[in-house]
Amino acid sequence: MSLSANRAAKTMLAIGLSVAGSLTMAQTQPDPVPDLDPQAVEILTGATDFLAGQQAFAVNWFVSYDEVVDGREIVTYTRSGHNLLSRKQGFYSYAENGLETREFFFDGLNLQILDVEERAYVAAPFPDGFETLIDRARTEYGVVLPIWTLMSLRSGEELLDQADAAAYLGLTRLAGRQVHHLALSNYDRDWQIWIADDADKPEIVMLVGTDPYTQGWPQYRAFFTGWDFSPEIAEGAFTFVPDETTERMSWPKVAGGGDPADTPSSGNE
Repeated sequence: MSLSANRAAKTMLAIGLSVAGSLTMAQTQPDPVPDLDPQAVEILTGATDFLAGQQAFAVNWFVSYDEVVDGREIVTYTRSGHNLLSRKQGFYSYAENGLETREFFFDGLNLQILDVEERAYVAAPFPDGFETLIDRARTEYGVVLPIWTLMSLRSGEELLDQADAAAYLGLTRLAGRQVHHLALSNYDRDWQIWIADDADKPEIVMLVGTDPYTQGWPQYRAFFTGWDFSPEIAEGAFTFVPDETTERMSWPKVAGGGDPADTPSSGNE
């Protein structure tokens, strides 16, 4: 059984959707002059600042993403789940991928990942907080936390700061809600964001990323529902307590400590 880096990395492709698939390619291009619509910047900054300012929140998510097979056929995969974050207490995620289910538990000191069907888990100490966990889990173990970008204090950096262009496309409706439609891009990726037209709760409703350099223009799509900014947090919600039916597995580190360039902005979420 394996809670492998490959599986975990595929569980969430990048919510940042999009930026810089090839750092080498990006470095060889002349620095573009940013063309950022002030209204788009204001709306997206308001949404990411709002999320960063929340001490606790929960959200349901549904992800679909494309893979190109044999250079022409597009196959779409889906994943779904639920995240709960308390910046003071910890992080929990329930993630379904086909017939496989993972639960992620972080209590501020340790990360545990449970393979629900196999009743097996891995665990490792991460005592330096959630923001450090995001990076260390990826670089040391190849694990990308589900929908981590929206959970992170760095959401603004991931969704806006790497854009060379940003446009405001106006108001529209999405699943019965009035939302702002934004489009952003840089040399390597295009991404769109729909944000609720609500000054008090500018919730991110949907993200779509497109890779324009791969034949078929594969996309990543993430939908968010059930935002709760005052969630009830049960005692022990961020800690997995194994019993006699579960087995602890070894969790090898990524050879060479992982690739620091393998960030959400390079296509893995």
